[in-house]
Amino acid sequence: MRKVLIFGGTRYFGRRLALRLADAGDDVTLVTRGEHTPPVAKGLTFFKGDRTSSSTMKDLGSQNWDIIYDNICFNPYQAKLAVDAFEGKVGRYILTSTMSVYDGGGANLSEREYNPFPGKYELEQEHDYGEGKRQAESYFFQRATFPVIAVRFPVVLGPDDYTERLVFHVKRALAGTPVVAENLYAKMGYISSYEAASFLEWCGRSTMTGPLNAASDGVLSIQDLMDKIDCVAGTESTFATTGDDESPLAPERDFYMDTSAAKKAGYLFQHVDDWLDRLIEEEVRNHK
Repeated sequence: MRKVLIFGGTRYFGRRLALRLADAGDDVTLVTRGEHTPPVAKGLTFFKGDRTSSSTMKDLGSQNWDIIYDNICFNPYQAKLAVDAFEGKVGRYILTSTMSVYDGGGANLSEREYNPFPGKYELEQEHDYGEGKRQAESYFFQRATFPVIAVRFPVVLGPDDYTERLVFHVKRALAGTPVVAENLYAKMGYISSYEAASFLEWCGRSTMTGPLNAASDGVLSIQDLMDKIDCVAGTESTFATTGDDESPLAPERDFYMDTSAAKKAGYLFQHVDDWLDRLIEEEVRNHK
């Protein structure tokens, strides 16, 4: 039985991860502020605390952990809290990072496109999402003595997506409202919340370290996505290049990652069509 700690395990793919690990027999502790109803399963326990609190981190650092999953580290200061708390106390640390570390996008981006090992970190500065994640990676890889993986996810979609990015587009199609997108044909990468959890579990059982891209096979433009929605909903979507509420899934240029490193290590990704079509059908039923 492994002793596992999860930051960000009460909703979305973190919740799925917690349930997968508990079902596999791990002793899993979730850190929660009590804002969301936590999952319930044999093997799950809860620690009331705040990921951004140094006292919470020190308390957790008084124990030894086989694996720590950190889904809610957003800047280098939060990375420092973890490194200070868990030096000598954790066998393996898995940081959930993001495709947004590849500032400006690009096609078939490899992990080498952002190297966190010589990267900067500014503990006292405010950072946007992408820069915060870049600097969090840099702090971990430069300062931690324990093994770290930084999993770089693309857009994560699922029936439990609290940001409702797919729902936004389904509602637009059903209402006949134009989708605002500057480039209809720029391709983007995706992964399902189910596979995000599966991949994180796999990382905890691997020996890999360093940055690692994870995404479903296949990429979609906003035109491709709306075609899928129209096929299910029986609608005919329209587009506009300017207007309010620009699509959150329409990059200005191609934005997707190369997942060769994870595949070479033995992980087999689903194709985006294997899960997205079913998810669209579910969301259309829910909102028609």
